[in-house]
Amino acid sequence: MADGLRTKPGTALEEERAQLLEELYRSQQRSRLLFDTAFAGIGITDADETFTLANTALEEILGFGPDELLGVSLASVTSGEEFDRYREFTQKRRQGERDFYETTVFRRGGERRHVLIWAAPLTGADGDFIGTMAVVVDITEKRRTEQSLEESQRRYTEELEETVRQRTFDLERAQAQLVQTEKMAAMGKLAAGVAHEINNPAGVLLMKLKFLLSIAHAEGLSDRAVSTLKVAVEQTERIERIVESLLNFSRPADGAARRIDINDVARSALRLARSGPGDGPTLTWKPAEDLPAVEADPNEIEQVLINLIDNAVDATGPQGHIVVGTGAADGEVTVFVADDGPGIPDDFRERIFDPFFTTKKVGEGTGLGLAISYGIVQKFGGTIVVDSVRQEGTTMTVRLPAAPAESDR
Repeated sequence: MADGLRTKPGTALEEERAQLLEELYRSQQRSRLLFDTAFAGIGITDADETFTLANTALEEILGFGPDELLGVSLASVTSGEEFDRYREFTQKRRQGERDFYETTVFRRGGERRHVLIWAAPLTGADGDFIGTMAVVVDITEKRRTEQSLEESQRRYTEELEETVRQRTFDLERAQAQLVQTEKMAAMGKLAAGVAHEINNPAGVLLMKLKFLLSIAHAEGLSDRAVSTLKVAVEQTERIERIVESLLNFSRPADGAARRIDINDVARSALRLARSGPGDGPTLTWKPAEDLPAVEADPNEIEQVLINLIDNAVDATGPQGHIVVGTGAADGEVTVFVADDGPGIPDDFRERIFDPFFTTKKVGEGTGLGLAISYGIVQKFGGTIVVDSVRQEGTTMTVRLPAAPAESDR
């Protein structure tokens, strides 16, 4: 009875073997499940860099279907340069080293992907190198996001730098205008004082000289003396004209500002310039259409433009070319006078609006024209901008604020 109940030794071994095989199968299933469902790509290549195993994630990264990577050379999914780099790492793995690096691979079809690779050597039972096991993470979107952020930052930096440059330019221009305003105010006071001090004695001197000239023949003065008296009268009259300019500079006319069309004023100034005696430079008129109105005195603005045109004529000579034009931008109406003369020397450019500064010969100008023009334009809220290049020409631009539209008044 007892012998009949004893289990045969072979039966127990078979059951144990079957149990071990079942556990091995389940372990393999679990490993395969983990392998195939891993977030990162996992692949094994042999010593010749050929894929012998790849999970689903790696197949998706490289654009292959199930088991299509098996037997595919790593060289077919990398560039020549990157494949050479990978083979250098393989030589180090033959020595048992692991590595971690970033590289690029190509999906089937040629799309470039950025990946991170962790790679470790595989060895056989005898310890010899038989291949590589690599974990691959696709970081393409991360790199694209970084590049997009870098590009956005670059554009923002460039825009910020341009804004800073423009603000700096505006500030420097405003500072220059403030300095010019203060300089003009100081010179105006000085001019008024000088004019009053010179006016009375000059008037008396002129009266006496004319009296002497009127009695010259009766007194028997020589022709040489009479000629000298005439020169004295001419020079004293010139002093009076300078005094009158000084007074005009110190007390610009209080013209009544009203809405005007800058094109009409510029056309009038051009007509006067063209009516001058003798041959002169070519004058070209380039008006902009539909300009906003400005609020200013038309006679004073015309005086400014005539002065600018006269200066351009003096600069270019009879063979020159002068362009007068208008425009509008950024809430301003502009009128410019451009010539192809020799340009303004750099060391003169900061002084051209200073009273009494002139490059003309003695007797040809007082140096007050541009100073008075600047004061007129400034009175109506504008400014005069100078752009000059040596041997190429000069452009003088009057900028005036555009008047509000009639509907906004």
